[in-house]
Order: sequence, then C-alpha cells, then structure tokens
Amino acid sequence: MRILKNVTRQELDFYAGQPTAKAMHERVQRDSVYVPKGDAGAAAVFVASRNAERASNQTDKVEISRAGQEMSQAEITAAGSGENKESISFTVLRHRDSNRLSVSFDNSAMVSRAVKQGYIEIDGKQVELSDDVKKQLIATNKQLQNAKQAVAMHNMLLHEAANSRRSSDAMKEANDKMSRAMATASRIMHGRKVSPADEKELMEFNKDLYAMAKSAAALAEHRRKRDDKEDDKISAENDEARAREAEPKDYSVEEKPIPRTEVQMDVSFEGDVPQVTAVGAGLPE
Repeated sequence: MRILKNVTRQELDFYAGQPTAKAMHERVQRDSVYVPKGDAGAAAVFVASRNAERASNQTDKVEISRAGQEMSQAEITAAGSGENKESISFTVLRHRDSNRLSVSFDNSAMVSRAVKQGYIEIDGKQVELSDDVKKQLIATNKQLQNAKQAVAMHNMLLHEAANSRRSSDAMKEANDKMSRAMATASRIMHGRKVSPADEKELMEFNKDLYAMAKSAAALAEHRRKRDDKEDDKISAENDEARAREAEPKDYSVEEKPIPRTEVQMDVSFEGDVPQVTAVGAGLPE
C-alpha cells in the first residue's frame, strides 16, 4: 500500500478534475510512502512518524549560533553605552598653513543627523554645534534644498517641453511621411516617374499599399500599350487617308455635241384647209 503525504485540498481537487488518473499516479509514485499490506509494524512506524511531524509543526523553534549570540550581546552593550549612533558623512578641506577646516556635508540627511546629534567628530575630536550654528545649518540646508528643488523643477519643465516638442515633431513627421507615401502611391498608379527613395519610403510605410500601387501601375501600363497599339492603327489609317487626299485628281470631262435636230412638223396646203401631215425630229435646213 502506498500512502501520499502532504497533499492539500486544492491538489486533490485538481487531480480529481483530470480526465485521467495519470497525474495522480505519477505523484503517488514520486512522493508516496510504501507500507506493505498486512504489516502492522510498518504501519505503526508510519503513524508514529506522522504524529511526530504534527507535534514538531506545532512548536516554533529558533536556533541562534554562538557568533550570533555574541553579536546580539555586543549590539545591546553598544546601545546601552550610547555607541550605536548614526554615521555622518562629510568631507573635510584643510586650508593651507592654517588650523581652519571646511566641512562639506554629503547631503541634506547628513546635516539633519549632525543637528540632531549636536556635534560631529573630526580626527577623533568632537566639534560641538551650538544652537545658533544649528539654526544656521538648518536655514542654509533649507535654502539649498529649495534652490535644488527649484532647479529640479526647472529641469523637469525643460524635459517636459522637450518631450512635448518631440511628440509634436514625431506626429508631424508621421503625418508628412503618410502624405508623401500616399502621393507616391498615386504617382506610381498613374505611371509617373518615382525615385527609388520614394518607392523605398512607400514600401516601409505600407507594403500592401505599395503592392496595390505597383499592380495598378502594371494594369495602367497594359492599358497604355493597348491604347498605343490602337492609336498606331488609327494613325496609320489617317496616314493612308491623307495620302489618298494628296494624290492628284482629274476632274476633266469629255462632252458630247448637243444634237442640232429640232422638232419638225409637216403642213399640207393642198386642200382648202391646211393640215399637219407629220411631226418628228429633223435637222433645220
């Protein structure tokens, strides 16, 4: 029999929700404890070990090494004697041929510590800070901090203005680039001359638009060639027509002579009354 230890409710719910028992089987094989079936002694040992684990988990234990104990005792002793004071960092500048020194505190916090402590140590000697000196240190420190804050605010505003200009310039450049790209695409579509730099910019701006423009240009070129062929045909026909028009033409005619015959009527006066005896065409005498 295998017994799986230290399984949470969430883990059991997870294993129960799996479609197969593969994950549960792998966990049992990896983390379970084997107790032979019918072996009461082994079962008793397992139960005893589990009870011991539960008992140990209910008691919090902290072990401190000897070095840790000595360090803790030293800290307690130092705190009692007043040696556990905050460090004050500053730089000392010695004036040439003089016993005068200039002390430059590293930052505002060091000034506050010195004022709070009431003295600083230089070469193992304490330099007491009078109330008047403390007031001067506090006032000077505040003045410098205000000046630094003003400069920091000024610099921040400068950076904000620079960032605003950068954003504005970037937006303008993006709009200009888009306008150039659209104009380049239109020029390509209409078969106009486009420089390699313009084509590259359009391709980097929008590959799909570049491909569409090139396709439109190819279609326009095909149409242009077809129109050119048709135009050549029309021009050839016009040339032939002009050639025919330019040929010399003979508009002379060969006239026939007009017949000289006239209407002729024969009249007989043999009787008492004249009579027309014949009508026809005849030549005049």
